[in-house]
Amino acid sequence: MILHKESHTDHISPEVLEWVLQKFQDRDTFFIETVELPEELPQLECGLYGPIMGDAPVTEEEVTYKARVGRDWVSRLVDQPTRSTRNLTVIGGPYEGYPCVLFTAFGGPPSPKELNDPTLEYENQGKSQRFWSEHALSM
Repeated sequence: MILHKESHTDHISPEVLEWVLQKFQDRDTFFIETVELPEELPQLECGLYGPIMGDAPVTEEEVTYKARVGRDWVSRLVDQPTRSTRNLTVIGGPYEGYPCVLFTAFGGPPSPKELNDPTLEYENQGKSQRFWSEHALSM
């Protein structure tokens, strides 16, 4: 796996990024994997709220819809702080002729693409709608 100019890495520290590139260096197919960080690496922040995080479902009364930085679509947001986690989700795969590029890495579990994400495929809209009807991201 390699770092690419379009790799989204602003959610992790340089130390974690280095570890990710080393740990997944031999990958050559698309993957989504969640791993626990070694103790010597700093914890990450996770902004996800809802049942997948052990919370109650996030209701419409609790949310605001706003575009996050770097996004052209609105996200389902809740006025809660991020939380520390040792879980790291890594997404990578073939891109522009490279066998495996780091697409993104972030603290917490994987989640479906947001409903307003223009790259959400039609066949995944139901799964995404179900998930985001009870989950939200920290403002």
